[in-house]
Amino acid sequence: MSETITTPQSIREFAAAVRSALSDLPADDVDDLTDGLEADLTEQAADVNAGDAAAPNVDLGDPVAYADELRGAAGLPVRGTTPEVRVPRLGRLRIRIGEARAGAARRIRSSVAGAALLDFLLVLRPVWWVLRGWVVYAVVAVLAGGGISTVPTDPLRWVVLAAFVILSVQWGRGRWLPWRWLPRFRTLVSVCAVLVLPIVLLATAHNAGAQNSAYVDYNPAPTPGLMQNGQGVTNVFAYDADGQPLTDVQLFDQDGRALNVVNDPVNTNYLTQFDAAGDKDMVMPSLLVPGGGGWNVFPLRLVTSDDVDYTYDHLGQAYQADAAPAPFPFAQVRPLVELPAVEESSSTPAPALSPEPSAAPTLSPGPTASAAPTAEQ
Repeated sequence: MSETITTPQSIREFAAAVRSALSDLPADDVDDLTDGLEADLTEQAADVNAGDAAAPNVDLGDPVAYADELRGAAGLPVRGTTPEVRVPRLGRLRIRIGEARAGAARRIRSSVAGAALLDFLLVLRPVWWVLRGWVVYAVVAVLAGGGISTVPTDPLRWVVLAAFVILSVQWGRGRWLPWRWLPRFRTLVSVCAVLVLPIVLLATAHNAGAQNSAYVDYNPAPTPGLMQNGQGVTNVFAYDADGQPLTDVQLFDQDGRALNVVNDPVNTNYLTQFDAAGDKDMVMPSLLVPGGGGWNVFPLRLVTSDDVDYTYDHLGQAYQADAAPAPFPFAQVRPLVELPAVEESSSTPAPALSPEPSAAPTLSPGPTASAAPTAEQ
């Protein structure tokens, strides 16, 4: 989570200050005195870090005094006056911060409780590395033009989050820093991540609460609001007898109850539906019925996928200001046709056939009268 004063960068800056203090000597003497200086300082810092757990930070001291010691060891004359060593302003700031950090660590470790707390925080450094990568992902998601998305919603976002977390962990381990400016950039990213972390945590909590409330609004009961052939109905379109579309039609069921497409019309603000292209639209109730009872006034109002707001809720939010009358599936349908009137003459054929049975009596007397006598002879 933090860098000590004995980082390679601080050692290089200290070595540069020592060479600057020896600048009055010939170049060959300076090279002889400072040959392998960085390696010696690095080894010294590593030995102290490994051997003294109570004071893991090494104070490199004053570079001018260090240069004077090198002069004395080599038998070279010491400057009469202390030369002005030109140390970069940023380098001086880093040294001061490092000294303050080392002093704070020594004061904290002066007590048993402080030492235990500091050791515990050092163990939690990998957790901070993961949090830093997560915060960077959330900031990049906002800068990319999307809403605050602290939890990935698709495979690509998961890959991006994993990449930032891996990079942050490697930075925390002191790796993947091939350029000299990267350690300073890492420090800047860490400071910004600390400042943004509370905002990301609040956004995550808000999204979780909005998601839970959305589930309550959309699914207050296990049964759907209105079904047809096993599929949920999200809107209804009515046409008159001439096949013309009708608007603001109120529908009720056989018991006089409002025919709603949602289970809880009072507490439901919008209903999700998908268009033919698979984009998510939002259906909203009519504004002509006060108190949120406009879910049975058809056709319902529609908010297209382009107007759905994902700024604070990754599930999407819809507003009446963006709603418009839903387009009808057909501009006109087949008009109703009345059946032709039934004519009275069509019912007379049955009585017209009734006189025919009277022909049988007219023919029967002749043969019957003649046959009877013949049969008797």
